[in-house]
Parts: sequence; C-alpha cells; structure tokens
Amino acid sequence: MTAAIPIDANEYRVVLIDPESRGMCALAIGGEYRLIRVTVAQRTRLARQLQEALRNTWGLTVMILDCLTAEDGTSPCAFAELLHGGLPAEFRCMQPDELPSDELSEQELVLLLAMLHGDAKSPFVRVGWIDEAIAWVETSTGRRVSSKSDVDQYNAGGAFTLVRFRMKDGGDCWLKATGAPNTHERPVTLLLSKLCRGYVPEVVAERPAWNAWLMCNDGDGIAALPREASGVARLLEGAVESLAELQMRTVGAELDLLEAGALDHRTRVLRTGAEALFAYMDEAMGFQTSTKVARVETKRLRELQNLFEDVCSYMEDLGLPDMVLHGDMNLGNILVAGERCMFIDWCEAYVGNPLVTFEHLLLLNQIEDPSLKVSCDQRLREAYRTALSKVCDPKAVDAGFACAPLIAAASAILGRGDWLETPVRNDPRRQTYVRGIVRHMDRAAREPILPGALSA
Repeated sequence: MTAAIPIDANEYRVVLIDPESRGMCALAIGGEYRLIRVTVAQRTRLARQLQEALRNTWGLTVMILDCLTAEDGTSPCAFAELLHGGLPAEFRCMQPDELPSDELSEQELVLLLAMLHGDAKSPFVRVGWIDEAIAWVETSTGRRVSSKSDVDQYNAGGAFTLVRFRMKDGGDCWLKATGAPNTHERPVTLLLSKLCRGYVPEVVAERPAWNAWLMCNDGDGIAALPREASGVARLLEGAVESLAELQMRTVGAELDLLEAGALDHRTRVLRTGAEALFAYMDEAMGFQTSTKVARVETKRLRELQNLFEDVCSYMEDLGLPDMVLHGDMNLGNILVAGERCMFIDWCEAYVGNPLVTFEHLLLLNQIEDPSLKVSCDQRLREAYRTALSKVCDPKAVDAGFACAPLIAAASAILGRGDWLETPVRNDPRRQTYVRGIVRHMDRAAREPILPGALSA
C-alpha cells in the first residue's frame, strides 16, 4: 500500500543522471525500470530538501540540476546528477529509451536528452557544472574546497543556483547566480559589497557569463529568535544598528544603486503612484470572501489614500536622505557576525526613505507580552535614531517614525511594481497578501500619534 503524501508536501519523481556513462539510473521493479520518488515539504528550500531526502533515504550524493512542474496535475520532476559513490542494489544504469513511456512527459524527456548530450542552455543544468564551479572557487580564493560531496545546495533550476562550499581551512564560500527577472541582483550585490563592507558578504569574484558571484563570510544564520524578551531585544538592537550603518554608507549613491538595478521607492515616487496602488487595493478587497475580518471599504480606502499622500509630503519635507532599502527583511536574510549583523539576498533592493526597512525590521519583534513588545520597539527606535544621527537630524527621525508604517506598507505592496501590468495582479495569493497589508495600514492610520505628527 502506497503511503499517503502529507497535504503540506509534494512528491517528486527524480531522474538520476550518471555523469560517467551519460545515462541514467532507476529502480528495477518487476522487470521494468521506475524513477524513484521522494516527498519534500512545501514552502522550503526545494533543492536542499531534495538533496537531503535522497541522501537520507537512498544514501545518494547528488547535485540538483533542474525541476519541472507538470501542468496536468502529475507529480513534478527533479533532475539530479550523481556525484560519487555506489548505487543501492535496487538501482540499475540504463538509457532513457528503456524507461516506460508513462514515467516522463515529452517535455521532461527533451530536457533529459539535452542534459545527456551536453545541449542544456543554462550552465547550471549541464552535467558536471559543479566541477567547473569548484575549480573557479579554488582559483578565485586560493583555498581548497573540502569535498564535492560536502556541497550544500539551496536553490536550483534554469539560470538560478545557490550553493555553499565548505572550505578545508574552515569557513564557507557561497556561489549565487540569478536569471531573469532577477539578473540585477549581481550588480546590486557587487555595488553594496564595495559600499558597505562588513555589513554585506564580501564578493570575491564574479562570472558575468553565468551572472554569478562568489561570496565569503563567517556570519551565522538565525534559526529562530530567542525565547526571552531580553534576548529578542538584544538581537534586534544589533540588527537595527547594523542596518543603520549599512544604509548610511549608501547616502549619495542613490543613482548608482538605481543604475545597478535597485527599484525606485523614493517617497515622491510612491506618492505619485498612489492612485494606481490604492485602486488595486480596492480591487483586491473586492475579492474578499471571508467574513472573519471586516473588509476595508472603498470609502475608507479613499481616506487612506488622502492620508497617505499627506504623509508622503510631510516625510519629504523632513529632508531625510534616501538610502538603500531591503525589500525582503526576514530572519533568513540576517547573519550574525561577531558584534555586528550582515544582510544578504539583495534581489529586492530599493532606494527610498531608510525608515521603510526599519519599519519592516520592527515586524520581526514577535514578543507576546504587549508591554514588553512596546518596550522593545521603543528601544529599537532609540538605537536606530542614535545611529542615524550621524547623517540625520534626530528630531526629523523621530517625526518620521510616526509616518513610516504607512509608507512601509505601500512599499511592501508595490515591490517591483511590474506585477501591476501583468496577470500576477489577479493571483489570489497576491490579493490575499495585499488585503493583509491594507488592514495593517488601516490600523496604523488610526494611531493617535499620526495626526499630531502631521499637524506639528
């Protein structure tokens, strides 16, 4: 009896490619060959989960080359290169034409044959690309990779990859590459590496033909926030101070960042685009079917738009300099490196009012006790204001704190902005996301401190 697949997981068919024979490996079952299946959790790093599942279940060390999702409802398919070692007894090496026709779709078979014949378009879909990458890492750094079997993969597919190499002398090197529509991340990351040394990973080499770059850092990821409120406050205070230091180093580099590919979220841009943005908020609210929370009606949205435009004008008058913004501020993008924090994953890099990213960082404060949460937020505001005082009037920063929630909400909804003109605007997940932020904006607009700030 086949085991049930959890509702929050997906089953993947896995094509195992043998680089030596330029064939594939499959299970020999009842006189025919079958692809192996593995189950991985949704909303996780797919390449990493596939690597671990194949290692834990079958003892296989692989590099994920690509993944295809079928449109007909059949299970998705992953293509993996065997890196070394023997195969379990149940496996046999064979050629694609020996596989039953119902195991691979026509599209999947075409991709497999391109891989086997060396005709894959993306460098990261080619069999053996990891050997070329290791040689690049070792030449660029003058250091040795510990082992090809000790390479951790976090992203794979098409022109995208994210791989961690453990080095023999300790520490890690990361290789990242992006394709459309994220090709701008490489030049943005290179620029930030030069401007903000110590607060973003050091870029030690780049490979334009792959749109790839190498980073070395000794920072540690944050798996979860501390349980104690005092620990949360200390950790986030360090992140806030490091964020301010990073942002201040980009003052005067706004045009360079925009030219590199950062998106323009300057306050005047958000203000001039308010009509389209709030029209979409109204549209998204119109698709709400749940009665658990009240809908923000059209009349209220018009009030919020007027207030938002006033807030933007007020914020512009404060004269805070534009700086780099991190549009995806979450714990996974913060590393702790000694006494400071480093920030990674700059695909969603914007230019705008620095308080926008600070406001997003405040959302990481999930302390349950209301009084302790408020106290922590106040501590973070004081730390951020003190740090920014090197380039900003502290009174202007204080005044900006009251307005920041509305502008940060609009920035989060806008993102890259391209979705407004594409079918993505009709995606129910996008609409749900926007409705949640609109409610946050509505609550922020009701805070007593806001009218006082605007009338000051």
